[in-house]
Parts: sequence; C-alpha cells; structure tokens
Amino acid sequence: MKHLYSKSLLPGALAVCLTCTAVQAQNTFYAPGDLVLYFQKEGSSNTVYANLGSAAGFRGTAAGAADGTNSIDFLNINATLTSAFGAGWASDTQVYAGLAGVFNSNSSNSIVTNGDPSRTLYVSASRESVGTVGEAASTGYIVNTDTGMSAGANGMIVQNNAFEVNYNAAVVLSTTPPSTITSQNPFLVAGQQGTAFNIFGAGVQQVGTAGSFGTFGDAGDVEFALDLYRITAKNAAGQVAGTPRNGSYEGTVTINNAGKVSFVAQGASSPYDTWMATFPSITVPADKLASADADKDGLTNLMEFVLNGNPSLSDPSIAPTLDASGSNFVFSFLRLDASETGSTLSFQYGSDLSGWTTATIGATSSTVGSAVITVLENGAGADTVTVTVSKSVAPSGSLFGRLKVTQP
Repeated sequence: MKHLYSKSLLPGALAVCLTCTAVQAQNTFYAPGDLVLYFQKEGSSNTVYANLGSAAGFRGTAAGAADGTNSIDFLNINATLTSAFGAGWASDTQVYAGLAGVFNSNSSNSIVTNGDPSRTLYVSASRESVGTVGEAASTGYIVNTDTGMSAGANGMIVQNNAFEVNYNAAVVLSTTPPSTITSQNPFLVAGQQGTAFNIFGAGVQQVGTAGSFGTFGDAGDVEFALDLYRITAKNAAGQVAGTPRNGSYEGTVTINNAGKVSFVAQGASSPYDTWMATFPSITVPADKLASADADKDGLTNLMEFVLNGNPSLSDPSIAPTLDASGSNFVFSFLRLDASETGSTLSFQYGSDLSGWTTATIGATSSTVGSAVITVLENGAGADTVTVTVSKSVAPSGSLFGRLKVTQP
C-alpha cells in the first residue's frame, strides 16, 4: 500500500516568483516539460544533467494513460558520471540522483499540454527497497496548497533553465555555477537532504550505496531506483486523469552500474517477471526476455516458465514426454501454477507438420476435439498435465505434437 506524505511550503518559499515560465531554449536537446535526471555529490562542484525526454511520456497506467510501457537501457550516461565523480561513482555513498520535470508554473491558465494541465510536477522519491517491481516502494507526495504547487514548479524551472540555456547536449557535466542543482537540492548537513525545489522538505533524491541496490525486473541489477510521481495542480478539460495535489506513482527510473538508464512502468509485476526475478544469476536484460533462451537448451524462457524449469541451467528433460505404447498418444509435462494467469498454453497436434489442430489447456481437465486434457493438481507444486489423443486420428500411424505458449 502506498503512503502519502504531506510536505508543507516552508517560510520563505513565498518569496519566489509565482508566475515564472521557462526562458527561450538554447539547448536543442531540451524542451520545457522534459524529465531531467540529475546527479550531485556532497562536497563536489560537479553536477550532471541528463534529459530523458517528455515527462508526459513516462505516465504509467495509474494516470489512466496508455503510455505505461517499459524502456530498458534507453540511455547510457556512464562516461559523463565517470568524468563528474570518478570511475567509482556507482558505489559512491555521497552521490545523489533525482528527477524533475514541469512545463510551466502559470497558475491562471487552463491550457493542457501533452495531457497535463499547467504546473503538473514530475518528481522522484527515493525507493526504500526493491519491493515489488511495478509498484511504489517510497513515500509519495501531497502538496497542500496551490501556492506550494507554484513554488515547486518555479524551483524545477530554475534548475532546468540552467541546463537549457548554458548547454547544447542531452547529457552534460556542469559546475556550480552555472548549475543550480545544488541550490535547488541543498543539504542541511552531510548526509541529510534539505528542502528541494522550495517545497519538498525531506528532499527528492536517492543516495548511492556501496553495493547494488538490487535486481529490478527487466532492468536487471541497478544502483539507483527512483520512483516517479505525477502531481497535478488542477483539473482541466482534456487532461489525463489525476487528483489535484496528490502524487500518483507512474513508474521507476533506474540506473545500473554501467550507467544505463531504464524505466519500469507502473503496474503489477507480471507472474513471468516475478518468476524471472528468482534467478538473480541472469543479469543481462536481454537474457531476461520471454523470447530469450538464457541457458541455450532450446527452450525459451517463457516455455521454461510454464514447464517449471530453470532458465539459468540447461535442462531439456523438462520438455513434454510421449508414451505411444498403447492405443493412444499420451503427452505429459509439468506446468507451474503461476503460469496459468501469466501465459496462454495450447497443445497442437497433427499427422504431418503442415496442419495443426489446437487445444487450449486451461486450469482444469477438459476435452477439446480429439484431445483429452487431464490436469492433476499437486498442491503448491507444479501441476501434472497429460494430453491424450487416440491413434485413430493418425491413420498413417504418425502423430506430431507440440506446446505453444504466449503471453496475454
């Protein structure tokens, strides 16, 4: 369950401009409303800006949008982070990362841009643990007042304007000045974040750890995991749904130790992803895909998921077996319970390899055409499934059978 944390506008925040707008862009790799991933290190004048593209493109299904898709390894910022903080940046416990994006801070207009009304904030929260991939594992945000929304928007614009007007690249190593990352994300004392963007009292960044943060779905092992929240200031015609001033979790931006950036969208982790996460030795994101064959045994990861296999260990013996000793062809195999909702399984048979009859295998025993499907529940263990087809359907004496599995 996600908990919301109310952060009040601090004294002095009223002194900021309440109608600031982004200045004319000079950076052709940045536009107002883009989501910026940024880094700073305590005691260092170096900071790093990385433009991730339109913040609205990172809306997850929580906001009622169709945008919520994963983007794995879509940007590599290792070289810039190494230049800024040294080759050991990934295990440096004084390096902080955060996310911020806003289109404008105008409090009076009702213009909707990319589905977001004016002053819609996109901001990170430090993920407290790996938790469940696709669900928040952080303290979310409630901004109590419209003045607070304006203050937060102004602070983000000030920070991102420095990136916008002083550079012409998507990823840059900056200094302070002209960087304003440090001023918008100050520290109270060493190791303790101050108020970010004039409004978020406990800060919005995550600090690095000496080791891996953990394995995070398709993104693999990561060093940083930043939950992204969308906070709308108002309701306006034509906007993507959102409760004003209440942050909705949209997904998680991760950075691995090779500097590769990924986004894992909001949404319950699929049974397949949950299963794959139990094999931590598979670290390459491409090897985690359902279509991959990580252990090179001729069975895709998705098929191993269904057959209760181990995708990190070659074991062709989990494939269906055939008993043709009697009057029937009897195909047998084990099926993992979790795969019943995480995939669609069918048995296909035919007397040659050019025509197939398909029988969908459900959660319980059934008869589909000439195929008698028997499902034996084994408690918490994998089901034993048999598919029996009479030899009479194969006058030539030969019958071919195969399993087909797809994800919904």
